[in-house]
Amino acid sequence: MRAKLSIDEIRAKADVIEESGQFDGESVTGIATLKEAVAGDLTFMSSSKFIGELKVTEASIVLVPEDCPHEPRSGQAFFKVKHPSLALARACESLAQALWPKRPGGIHPSSVIDSSASVHESAYIGPFCVIGENASVGPASQVHSGTAIGTDVSIGEECWLSPNVILLRDTKLGDRVRIHSGAVIGADGFGYEFNGSSHEKEPQLGWVEIESDVEIGANSAIDRGRLVATRVGEGTKIDNHVQIGHNVQIGKHCILCAQVGIAGSTVIEDFVVFGGRAGASGHLTIGEGAQIAGCSAAFSDLDPKSVSGGTPAIPLNAYQRITVVQRKLPELFKRLQRLESHLDQST
Repeated sequence: MRAKLSIDEIRAKADVIEESGQFDGESVTGIATLKEAVAGDLTFMSSSKFIGELKVTEASIVLVPEDCPHEPRSGQAFFKVKHPSLALARACESLAQALWPKRPGGIHPSSVIDSSASVHESAYIGPFCVIGENASVGPASQVHSGTAIGTDVSIGEECWLSPNVILLRDTKLGDRVRIHSGAVIGADGFGYEFNGSSHEKEPQLGWVEIESDVEIGANSAIDRGRLVATRVGEGTKIDNHVQIGHNVQIGKHCILCAQVGIAGSTVIEDFVVFGGRAGASGHLTIGEGAQIAGCSAAFSDLDPKSVSGGTPAIPLNAYQRITVVQRKLPELFKRLQRLESHLDQST
């Protein structure tokens, strides 16, 4: 990315501990990976496995770990920091704000706002939005084009709704919630009872509560509860194409990667991590700090701080041993056949 950042801004925001080498410029003119960087760029090295790329990078400034033993080349500077990836994120904060510009408060004339709705004067409502009865949009929130906000929805302060987000009735957002395009919050949960001849729908009378500082990725869906709230805790981050069923309770600061699926009424405690395409069946408890590897599925409760993999999910070290054995099965089978043949001949 071509962008200008002053060296002083990088030093201040990245919390630089120590510098080595010398870059004579007053600012960088781009941000790139180690491999793609050119002279004038800022980049970072997150771990020692990228040492080879560090040695040949053309970047002018590299954010490196505190224990990096290597020295920069002529005209290049290394800034030692505690967490290079996080340091880069903080250094680029002003650039990120430029990519997500906050528009001044006001309502675009093409939007339709119910007379009973409340929109704070500092909130921005973009083109072709619809805001239903008794809905409220808090101070400094940004609602972008084509977004639909249903009856009795409440949106807190400084939220960001990208184009074409759907918030259905009774959905409640805390402050600084960010929702990406295509997400649907508050659709009916998947609830049916078989009456002997057909599947009869169970009315979904609950709602969805999203606490502050949550981010929800594109095309994800969070269903309303059947009789109570489906809830997502403070600081939780949800990737794209994630499905969260009715009555699910997600704790604080969890991570749900792409294509995760959580069936109804499961409780996910604080600081849980689901890898991509992982899932959990319904009515489970996933303990605080548990981690579930990508493409795994939990069919029973998982203990706090456990690390699991496979389907059904089992302790990760056991799953890895099983995987190793599975790869050896063809050869083991051949050996068994040879042994059986040898025994048959012996008898």
